[in-house]
Amino acid sequence: MMTAAPFFGHKSIPVKVRLLLAILLSWVVVGFVTPPSAQLIARPLGLVVAIAAEALTGIAIGFTAQFLFWGVQYAADVLGFQMGLAMAQVFDPTTNANTNPLGRILMWVFLMIFILLDGQHILLEGLVFSFGAVPIAGGNLEATGPHLLTMAGGLFSTGLRLASPFMVTFFLVESAMGIFARVVPQADLFSLGMPIKLLIGLSLAVLFIQNLGPLAPELIGRMGDDIISLLAVLRS
Repeated sequence: MMTAAPFFGHKSIPVKVRLLLAILLSWVVVGFVTPPSAQLIARPLGLVVAIAAEALTGIAIGFTAQFLFWGVQYAADVLGFQMGLAMAQVFDPTTNANTNPLGRILMWVFLMIFILLDGQHILLEGLVFSFGAVPIAGGNLEATGPHLLTMAGGLFSTGLRLASPFMVTFFLVESAMGIFARVVPQADLFSLGMPIKLLIGLSLAVLFIQNLGPLAPELIGRMGDDIISLLAVLRS
């Protein structure tokens, strides 16, 4: 989970720190773990299979939580693209992808909100609960893939829900500029359009941050529900 989950798997955290944190968490949750069956340990490579299965379970939990951040990232990228910041994209080493500066700022804001609302505690609770809900090396990993794909659809739903005000607003702005171009053909819309889009985009970014706080508890709560549903699939 430490490699895929938000906050814990963030690449700005040094690998040694994440490794130490993983060891400390393992020491804390060991009391909640049901020992594996003797038949599993007695089999050749049984311990290796158990470790691999638990690692895949942790990665699945991490990806389930990461879908929320990818949805917010999608909305932030849409806002930056509509503002005309597509040419100002920079390489983000924390995600190994190109992103616009505004999208990166909004993602850091959401990460701070996530921490303030104890989102990392929900991840830890899900991790501890997984050891009691899913037997060691007994998870139904075959059903995990389709379930993650279903939750990926929720990623786009969340992204569109957050990005729809930007898309509608800029559609109206583009329509108004098109009408203005027909009425005043000699106007230089390129010189006028970029400052207008930047001004409107920055205003929308401020509104986005202001409304992200009240909306974040619902999104983080849904993340917890998704983790529980994933564990139910693994247990089936």
